[in-house]
Amino acid sequence: MKIDSRLLLPSLLACLAASLLVACGGGASNPAPPPPTETTGTLLKTSELGTVTAAQLQPLLLQIPEIAALPAAQRNALAAEVQYGVRFVSYEYTTTGPRGEARKASALAMLPLTPPAAVAAVAYLHGTSTNRGDIPSAGEYSENLPPALLFAARGRLVIAPDYLGLGTSDLPYHPYLHRDSLAAAGRDALIAGAELARRSALALNGNLFVMGYSEGGFAAAALQRRLGQAPLAALALRGTLSIAGPLDLPKAVEASLGTDPATGRESGRSVYTAFTVWAYQRVYGDLYAQPTEVFRQPYAAQLDTLFDGTRGADVVGAALPASPRELLTPAALAATLNGSNRIAARIRENDVIDINPATPLTSCHGTADESVPYPATTSARSRLAARGFSLTVVELAGMTHESAYIPCMLEAVQRFR
Repeated sequence: MKIDSRLLLPSLLACLAASLLVACGGGASNPAPPPPTETTGTLLKTSELGTVTAAQLQPLLLQIPEIAALPAAQRNALAAEVQYGVRFVSYEYTTTGPRGEARKASALAMLPLTPPAAVAAVAYLHGTSTNRGDIPSAGEYSENLPPALLFAARGRLVIAPDYLGLGTSDLPYHPYLHRDSLAAAGRDALIAGAELARRSALALNGNLFVMGYSEGGFAAAALQRRLGQAPLAALALRGTLSIAGPLDLPKAVEASLGTDPATGRESGRSVYTAFTVWAYQRVYGDLYAQPTEVFRQPYAAQLDTLFDGTRGADVVGAALPASPRELLTPAALAATLNGSNRIAARIRENDVIDINPATPLTSCHGTADESVPYPATTSARSRLAARGFSLTVVELAGMTHESAYIPCMLEAVQRFR
């Protein structure tokens, strides 16, 4: 669930590459002191990726097509928000794996250069990646450039975890849409990121905002849920924004496996269904004894290869049927929809809307989203309302999974002041 490749900013990538060679000496690693074994969120080592000045960032911001199309007054106001250069640092830290085991994970920190006062932190949780290298800490993942432009350049510490099983994590697979490991990776990345800020003499004012896109929108709610159970000592959550995230996961799966009642078209993309079931099997080991119990051939025999971490989502998706209804066996499809199999049980177990949010929770979602059906947001709002809590919904009429991204990022800029 990645941003459209049209949003790549080649000039920014070139700037980052140049700064890596000129400003930072080629990204040398700096091992931290030996980590204590009794805790997670320990900063292990860092690697400098480069710096970009405010003067370089401002025109690059205006090259994003969706921003360039804004009225002049909005474009100018947004460009004026760019006040600081940005330093990019990748780092590794300790966290907890999906079975409670000690694991290593990686993340990207975007640190504003020379802000005059203590700054807030923003956790940015990225969308689906099936390739271990398509992640924030690589320094060139297009989806993660707008947060650097829109938050770090206005004086925020941005922390973008790669997630377990991606980047330099020592977990051999990514536990896709697994609530607790996504939350652990995010929380521990913030602890280690705060330590990196301390070592960099960047003062934090204690305020934290969380946002994410697609899988990251789900991860944002999972992180909010976890922070409600185990608050951070140095950072207090002030608000969470999910962009096109499956906040009601059971409803998202139900809608993805069905058809759009208004158009009769298939509602989901099979790559996400396949990734979820495949990953849950690796986490829990009880969804099936043989892949053919759930997946049709030839797909059942291909999944271990397709999700081995070397292929992008476009490549994986091209090898699978367009509709998830053509991916699953008729029996598995029916049992998942009626909630009677282990797939449905594990999906319910990973619910993130069993929370009572103590801080504002917002969903920004396009009504024509073809990857994460919009009913996942309206259902989440209804479920929270039934318990006396609110989900603020920013509804983008007619927008898709990709086209909603930049408008929702701009929404976050306004909300996360």
